[in-house]
Amino acid sequence: MAVPLALLLVALAGGCQWSSLSVVHVTISDPVWSNDGWVYYLREEASDGRQLWRQRPAQRSGELVLDQAAAKSVCLDGAFSFLHRSPAGGLRVAVECDSGTRTELVAYSDGRHQLEPHASVSFLGDVALVEGEATGYAEVPRECGMAIQSLVDGKLGDLDALITVDGKSLNIGGGGDDCSSVVWVQSPAVARGKLFFLVASNSFGKLPVTTSDVLEGFTWQLVQWDPKSGSTQFVAEIPGIADLAASGQEIIVAVHSRGKGNGVWSIDAASGKMLQVVDGEEAYHPNFSPDGKDFVYVEDLGRLRFGSLPVNK
Repeated sequence: MAVPLALLLVALAGGCQWSSLSVVHVTISDPVWSNDGWVYYLREEASDGRQLWRQRPAQRSGELVLDQAAAKSVCLDGAFSFLHRSPAGGLRVAVECDSGTRTELVAYSDGRHQLEPHASVSFLGDVALVEGEATGYAEVPRECGMAIQSLVDGKLGDLDALITVDGKSLNIGGGGDDCSSVVWVQSPAVARGKLFFLVASNSFGKLPVTTSDVLEGFTWQLVQWDPKSGSTQFVAEIPGIADLAASGQEIIVAVHSRGKGNGVWSIDAASGKMLQVVDGEEAYHPNFSPDGKDFVYVEDLGRLRFGSLPVNK
């Protein structure tokens, strides 16, 4: 795996990962709205290393939970990579190890302030769990770009999920060395037993990429895959590079691109109807509240912002 290139493109794509390209003094990423009422997130100040913080939605500032020493207790060169939520609503943490070639998936226990290991896999960019501690879907850097693979009991495997681009059926797992036959996919999210992800539909035949300018030129679409029937459905076209979150019938995408459309969009998964609920600033890493009525996202990689879905769209 060409890890240095993959890490660069993870940052450029702005998936549920850390971005080292931010110019702000304090960088924030990966908020997770846990069932305990706290919003956990990663925070780095002046390149001093990422720390785990948390904040109540009604508060204006957060508090430190774990510093970098906690990540190094998982592995010698450990660094917090990204956060995700368990199916039961608890906080899960990904720790980057072995110079970015391995990811340790661990659970955070608030009562004991401990990180409990659950799975060790190759480097990941994001995770969407469906059951247990390490079963679901993972965003994985491959030789040709970002791909999505299955994660079963902590082990990665190819998905039997096909999408049609330019008349060709392509597996979203991005396997093989022929980059002319794959497309860029990212940001897995699960709701109602369906997998949602973003695909750069016109990246077919244009991979691998080395600059963000190329990613900016792609057309991004939201796709739904049904693991029971194996069918895929294009839901909506997204106005730029984005991250997504899913809850029930609702999908939200946080767009951070150079063109128009920055902000947060709400999408109905059945109809594909889109509504911009936050306009203007670059938005990253959305996450729903446990009841699915509210959401949190990161504005300009520097501030937590909270919003609510409109009752009648």
